[in-house]
Amino acid sequence: VICVQEGLASRDVLKDVGFELIICTGALKLAQSVREMVYSDAAALKACAEENHDQLLCNQLYLRKDSAWVVEDKGAERISSDTTLEGGGNRVHGPLAIRSMGWLKLKKPGTSSPSVFVMCTHITGGRFEDQYFVQQLAEERLRQPERCIDVFKGRKGAKDDDIGILVGDFNATETYKADGPMNSYFKFGIKGSEGVKSDAQAANIPEDGIESIFAEYMVSPFKAIKELNWTFAYGDEIGVTSAFGHLIDHMAMSKKVPVKSVEVVYLTNQKVKDVPPDTDIVITDHNAVKVAFDI
Repeated sequence: VICVQEGLASRDVLKDVGFELIICTGALKLAQSVREMVYSDAAALKACAEENHDQLLCNQLYLRKDSAWVVEDKGAERISSDTTLEGGGNRVHGPLAIRSMGWLKLKKPGTSSPSVFVMCTHITGGRFEDQYFVQQLAEERLRQPERCIDVFKGRKGAKDDDIGILVGDFNATETYKADGPMNSYFKFGIKGSEGVKSDAQAANIPEDGIESIFAEYMVSPFKAIKELNWTFAYGDEIGVTSAFGHLIDHMAMSKKVPVKSVEVVYLTNQKVKDVPPDTDIVITDHNAVKVAFDI
């Protein structure tokens, strides 16, 4: 299975390399355009081909065509709330961009193997939405993985040995460290924001209390997942997945499943100075993570 976040609904990018597109949240009308997802930011749109600006940006799940596993069920759900982001401080005013989750139920015929539910999502966050974190977005980020897991918990024909695997871009590392990449991001990308300062003042948050609230906002998805007794397939030991030195792409499991191997597949280079390139061909701003489970 290959899980894609921020794919274009108009493109079946893995068709020619032996994979079948099973779920596309764009095709199910659970997605918005590139323009809407970046809140019409001129710089972000300039970096993207103009013909893609109004294409739907979505989550997709692919299955290898010669896989021994078969799809028994599939679907998608919206996981974001109808929340309005209050503008000001050079920020746009309007609805929170839609986030959704696509899923597959897989079974290996003729065996006693359990059914596996693979869920693919991209949680609210990132440089456009992080500017609004004081506006209760920590609660939004906490609820979204809960809504994903609720889909697994409410599955039809549930069996005790079923396995859930939640794959996604969480826009954050699992822990917030004083000298870590999220702290650096806060200092250079968040702390000085006029909108953040305005929100903090309106909420009577002292300047020296803003970072602790930001830290809570960033790690809230992990808090939700751990409180539901799900565990993670890997951690910082594998390296980074974003182009800015963060491990922000994660896999959570409903129960501890033996992990045979974990490999970072380099699809981008670091934008940090003096770091040698990882790949000669950059095709995205994230690295992929390949995980083999013993099921």
